Amino acid sequence: MDNLKLLKIGGSIITKKGKDQPSPDIDEMRRVAKEIRKGLSDTQGLVLIHGAGSYGHPIVKRTGIHKGIKTEKDRVHFAETQRLQNELNSIFTEILIDQGIPAFPLQPSASAIMNGSLEYMDCEVVKGLLDEGLVPVLYGVPAYDKKSGCSILSGDEIMPYLANKLGVGMVLHGTNVDGIYTSDPRKDPDAELIDEIRSMEEVKDKLSGSMDTDVTGGMLNKVEKVLNTGVSGRIFDASKPGNVEKALRDEDVGTFVHGV
Repeated sequence: MDNLKLLKIGGSIITKKGKDQPSPDIDEMRRVAKEIRKGLSDTQGLVLIHGAGSYGHPIVKRTGIHKGIKTEKDRVHFAETQRLQNELNSIFTEILIDQGIPAFPLQPSASAIMNGSLEYMDCEVVKGLLDEGLVPVLYGVPAYDKKSGCSILSGDEIMPYLANKLGVGMVLHGTNVDGIYTSDPRKDPDAELIDEIRSMEEVKDKLSGSMDTDVTGGMLNKVEKVLNTGVSGRIFDASKPGNVEKALRDEDVGTFVHGV
């Protein structure tokens, strides 16, 4: 599927991530939806993945369910976190549909099996929906884990798994920074944007976890996941108006990452 693209929109874009309670950013969702509509061509397939932001990270960090479930209270938190992710996905897909995008909500944890990391997820439905011209919309979520009962299936983990299973042409990672820098640009005014990356060795010492509350590994994890897809991709600032459309149109935004 050379004309197929995977687009991940970070939870920090579509939610107010600094909030302790689930808080959708409706205005940003609408902007992103409009840009996706403009950036899509008639012959281009798209799988959309979004992060959890304030709908996931605070409750997971507060309850510790990503470390496993042992008590009745853990089970309730596990279920509630899943429900919250479904709610966010429903809000976002409604806005996408309002823009004429055939966005199909797809709960990845319904078929995913974790074993410390993602061991299996059914991709046949994704393929079928793409064949019918729909846009599957998946999302990061807590999922069943063979060892611990629960672990986090992040959008960053879903992306390379689908890329390998579907044979995509490009992965696009929309974050809240311009791309990959020589150091954290929010702390270091001398930080410089890295135009392209070919290996982890080039940037490993320069990257660290996200500044926001994030249980999925921060920027280091994002770069590594893109590199390991085996296809090329971009890490770019999806909060900057116009960038989502540009990325879908293969324009030069953010940092270009070569798959290994």
